[in-house]
Amino acid sequence: MTVMKWNDRLNLGVEALDSAHRKLFSIMRRMAKLHENPDNYKLLCEEGIKYFKNYTLQHFSEEEAYMRSIGYARYEIHKQLHDNLRDNTLPVLEKEVLETDYSVESVQHFMGICMAWLTQHIMNEDRAITGSVPATGPQLSSRPEDEIAALMHAASQIIHTTLGLEAETASTHYHGEPVGNMVFCRLIYQSEKGKPIRAYLGFEDSLILAAVSEMMGTRVPKVNKMALSCMRHLAQSVMSKLAQHFAYADSCRLQKENMITAEIAMKLFQNESPLASFLYRTKEGYLVFCVQA
Repeated sequence: MTVMKWNDRLNLGVEALDSAHRKLFSIMRRMAKLHENPDNYKLLCEEGIKYFKNYTLQHFSEEEAYMRSIGYARYEIHKQLHDNLRDNTLPVLEKEVLETDYSVESVQHFMGICMAWLTQHIMNEDRAITGSVPATGPQLSSRPEDEIAALMHAASQIIHTTLGLEAETASTHYHGEPVGNMVFCRLIYQSEKGKPIRAYLGFEDSLILAAVSEMMGTRVPKVNKMALSCMRHLAQSVMSKLAQHFAYADSCRLQKENMITAEIAMKLFQNESPLASFLYRTKEGYLVFCVQA
């Protein structure tokens, strides 16, 4: 697995923070080579993941202390992102690794998501602390916590009733981190004022196959046109139920719906601030829900 190397673009100009970031990259590079030791693979993965997690949480505490010391205006928003990785993403990824007994795929999921999260977080959020880049952030951070929690709960319930799968929240601030091969359905609504509202539902290939196989009553071996057609229907069903939890939903009409590649979806997530952006894990694979208004 290829891990991005440290480069000067990631520097903040605060040595304590830059040193910690370089250390995290170093840990990930070492973990990327674990497959070279097949006899001790499981033990090395267990130790590597534990070390990465502990060092990450230590770094978060130090970075938050630094932000408080300089009176950083976006401290609360920034801390939400740290809390999300600590309370949602890392526990779900660790659970997947344990459930699969440290399978190569689950370890790659862990590393891929953490590496992508770390890179974009440094580039977009950490550099804003020192003014290296303009401060931008997800709109979701400004929404009341009870509203966010209610929406997350509603989404997991709808996934359960529509797909028949239990869903765990892996991220409340999904930003395009890789979770395997995914296909996205984009639904474009128009508000009463003519403003477009875009919703994205992304399904990992394994989740598509499991859901469609259940619908058809027979095993579907690969993601084909029939499977994609079924997922488009399911996406509309999921979104129609989720729309009930948005105040403006009653005045919106579905104008367009199409499938897009994961590459296009990731660019959209990274270039625009979403109103809501969640990542869920089920036993059959990952699902993404994102709304941009």
